[in-house]
Amino acid sequence: MVAYLHAAPPSASATPAGGRSALDLSGEAAGGSVLLVGEVSRPAVMQALRAEGFEPVHVEGMRDALARLGSPEALPRLVVIDAELPDGDGFSLCGLLRADAKVEHLPVLLVARHQEEFHRDLAAGVGADEYLVEPVDARDVAVLARLKAGRRGEEDVYDAHSGTLPLVHLVRALLAGVRSGRVTLSEDTGAFTFRHGLLVDASFHGERGSLAFRRLLCFGAGGYTVTFGPELHRGSFSMDRAYLCEQVVPDLERFEVLRVRGLPLAARLTVDFNRLARELPTLPEDVEQVVRLFDGRRTVRAMLLECRFPEALAYEAATRLFMLGVLVPAILVEERERARESAGPPRLFEPAPLTGDAPASDPEPTAS
Repeated sequence: MVAYLHAAPPSASATPAGGRSALDLSGEAAGGSVLLVGEVSRPAVMQALRAEGFEPVHVEGMRDALARLGSPEALPRLVVIDAELPDGDGFSLCGLLRADAKVEHLPVLLVARHQEEFHRDLAAGVGADEYLVEPVDARDVAVLARLKAGRRGEEDVYDAHSGTLPLVHLVRALLAGVRSGRVTLSEDTGAFTFRHGLLVDASFHGERGSLAFRRLLCFGAGGYTVTFGPELHRGSFSMDRAYLCEQVVPDLERFEVLRVRGLPLAARLTVDFNRLARELPTLPEDVEQVVRLFDGRRTVRAMLLECRFPEALAYEAATRLFMLGVLVPAILVEERERARESAGPPRLFEPAPLTGDAPASDPEPTAS
């Protein structure tokens, strides 16, 4: 079915008209400045931050950073610090910021050039919001900057919206770090849990595990809350950042293209069985698992949530069946049935047309 039912999948780099790639960071600007300390101020990072509406500001080391942060009128929204600085180290600088009441609330990202076993614990000990290891994707830094701009008071809780910070961007950035926590949708039934660079659990519309996570990325929308902190409950699966980027994101991009250019998710379709009988010899055997879900009452979205195939594949299959005429809009069938009902029962005999108000009488017989 993968190779047969659907048309050629759109390029993963294609951006649909009126839509955007699953990794496109364009959106409503967050605003404010981001202080980059050390060699983390690469051109790609600066460009990604500007694309998110931030103003990147670069300083060389600890002294320059402390001098810059000494002015409360120009405090940044986020501080990104290289672990190795020409006049000290990023861990010490982070500790100094946490000890200063004027700047202790600022989110801090530490970036190390090499993975060290003790760095994660050290970063947590000095109060860093996140610890990343090179090579760091500039888009992840921009996403974390946008997330940290939505901090809820003094809590380690952040509010965001999928319209300005899509969930797939968020997951990608969270899995680049080492912290643990939970993301909960506020306008839909869904959540997922991450732990030390791994996605470990997800739930969505009664499902749990990797299937629930895929569907959450496809259909989850609206506001959500990110809560950082220990997550010790037993997970249902394990997914790292590499698998997310190589396996999940391409399918999600195909799904987004179909959502913009293909069948509306709210459409109700039914089966044209005459057409199905003609096309059936050319279709794979497992097509019935898609066809049987279209009963004229389910929407395309409901079908995708019930089908056990991956969402992008099932969406492509339904689109192909619609193009073949096997699936038709349910409203057309309903209108056809209503037209038949309004016509009444078939007439076996048609009465002769009348020429006057009263039927003509036979002429009187005449006597011969």
